[in-house]
This record gives sequence, structure tokens and C-alpha cells, in this order.
Amino acid sequence: MTFAFYLGWAVAAVLVFVGLYALAVPGALADGYGVRSDGHTSSGYVRATGVRDVALGVVLAATAYFHSLPLLVVFSIAGIAVSVTDLAIVWHHGEHKRFHPAHAIHATGIVAFVLIIAMALFAVGR
Repeated sequence: MTFAFYLGWAVAAVLVFVGLYALAVPGALADGYGVRSDGHTSSGYVRATGVRDVALGVVLAATAYFHSLPLLVVFSIAGIAVSVTDLAIVWHHGEHKRFHPAHAIHATGIVAFVLIIAMALFAVGR
């Protein structure tokens, strides 16, 4: 098994954990996401992203489990798109217009999926 699958498992576990945490305690996670946590709107947004993160984590884990390298790359590209969109939404609608630690959380998603793609490409090149 290549390092890409191990990294896929790790990212999947983080996604499922964050998603479940968002469902359980959306107010606490809203600040980490970079949105205000003082109403139903932010709780709804965080819960929606929580459901999405659990689903993405389960699909990523299944992809790593079945050792499907092409699907892992395609899924990682979709993960990059989701992470970039999350960052753009939080940047535009969040309280912080300058760089803030909440922005770094979304940026790490981009980095993680880029690393999965890089490791998958190294596995193909062997």
C-alpha cells in the first residue's frame, strides 16, 4: 500500500471527526470555521458542513480501503475544490477580512489533498 492511501486514511479520519464534532457542538466549531456562532444561521452552516465532511470522510476512507488510486486522485481534486470554496466563503462572509487562524484551517485541507495527489503520482511513477 502506498503512502497516498495512508494519508487518505488520515485525512478521512480527520474529516469524520470534524464532521461529527460539527454536528454535536456547532456553536463551538463555528469559531474554528471562521463564522459567528450567535444564531441559527451559523449553526445551520456548520452542521451542513459537518454532514458534508462526514460523507467526504467515509468516501475517502472507502477509496483508500479499496486501493483505487485513480479514484483517490479524482476525489482529492474534488476535496481541493471544496476546501478552496470553504476558504472563499469564510473569507467573504466571516468576521475576519485579514488572515486569521480560521482561514488556516481551510488552507490545511487544500494542502492535505495536494499531498495525497502528490503521493499518488509518485506511486504511479514507480
